[in-house]
Amino acid sequence: MKLQDKVCIITGAGQGIGLATARRFAAEGAVVVVCDLRQAEVDAAVAECRKLGGPAQRTVGFTLSVTDRAQVDAMVAAVKAQFGRIDVLVNNAGITQDARLQKMTLEQFDAVIDVNLRGVFHCSQAVADTMVLQGRG
Repeated sequence: MKLQDKVCIITGAGQGIGLATARRFAAEGAVVVVCDLRQAEVDAAVAECRKLGGPAQRTVGFTLSVTDRAQVDAMVAAVKAQFGRIDVLVNNAGITQDARLQKMTLEQFDAVIDVNLRGVFHCSQAVADTMVLQGRG
């Protein structure tokens, strides 16, 4: 399996595409790092992945917002401390605001930009040095 023993961080893994990705990675033998905003969803996703992926220590969860760089950095540091490397980052966290352009508020627009763009930047930048030093990722 291509993902066997790879350390994989997945944002937005508490539901939808992120959860489906986490399940698939766990089933393929990856170390899965579930990240999402809500603790209950993180806990449920971790439990599901542990059923699919062997030993419990192969799946861990973090409740965080990808818009908060300190939280992202703390998660990345914890993953590196526990597993020694990071092989895969899936920037899945994302939101929409169901408003037509004419009715979208600046706050709604800023929230979309913060999660969908700034969050990708935070997570990618937080793992980049590790992946470069590893020569892969």
